[in-house]
Amino acid sequence: MYNQTYKYLFISKTLHNENKSLEIFMPDKKDIILYFSPHQDDELLTMGVDICKTCLLPNKEVHIVLCTDGSKSPARQRLNSGKICSIHNQVHNYNLSEEEFIKARDCEFIASCKGLGVLSENIHIYEKRAVDGCLSVEYAQEIIEHFISIYGKEVEIRTIAPFRFCKYQHEDHYNLGLAAKLLLKEKFFVKAKFFIEPYHFPKGLRKILISLFYNIKKEEIPDQIKEKIEKAIQLSYTYWNPEGKKYAVGYHCVTAIFKQYKENIATYCIEPKIRI
Repeated sequence: MYNQTYKYLFISKTLHNENKSLEIFMPDKKDIILYFSPHQDDELLTMGVDICKTCLLPNKEVHIVLCTDGSKSPARQRLNSGKICSIHNQVHNYNLSEEEFIKARDCEFIASCKGLGVLSENIHIYEKRAVDGCLSVEYAQEIIEHFISIYGKEVEIRTIAPFRFCKYQHEDHYNLGLAAKLLLKEKFFVKAKFFIEPYHFPKGLRKILISLFYNIKKEEIPDQIKEKIEKAIQLSYTYWNPEGKKYAVGYHCVTAIFKQYKENIATYCIEPKIRI
């Protein structure tokens, strides 16, 4: 199984012993980076800066895998409530079925990934994904292993860190990160990068204590990247056009987190100081 993609470059050489032109195709190797997102919006809120920057590197091929259906978001109740929404100052009573709600979330996910620079063919909504809130460590491992079987063990896996220093971390986030960590330890793949949710970024005394064991690095964000992410937000999770079945589900689900993120767009990479 190939773990790298190739662009073929045309090179013309003149043979000294024969006055002929020889066509040689030289492979331009690309490293494959697989991002695993537990829910629709995690790829943007937690890994967006890194995804956007990596997509601009000519020697990297970026893929994003969605691991759950996002069906249990409280946004569905908010959109179906028949009450006035504080965001849009109008009654929301769209009677979305679970299937319609998932489809709306998936559309936002695809728009977000495209806005970050990911090619359409590299956006993967796993057909056997878990139900929201039910992603076990074992099943997360199966999903990761499935994509390793396609792209090879030389891939780099990037996902959310299993971070128990924050007691409110979503179970799907923790289990996905732990699955990747365990597979890395067992050498199912060669390299990984983990991120902490910006809204769980430690402050005060907790930050000092955590810094004893972990390096937490804020990724630099050039203006070009910031503008791309701002546009990606507008075209996906905050895009409101109910007539076109665009319900800004992400924004209705975690309004405060999106407001905070728009004010301070950031991605934080985390790694232990001592590897066991």
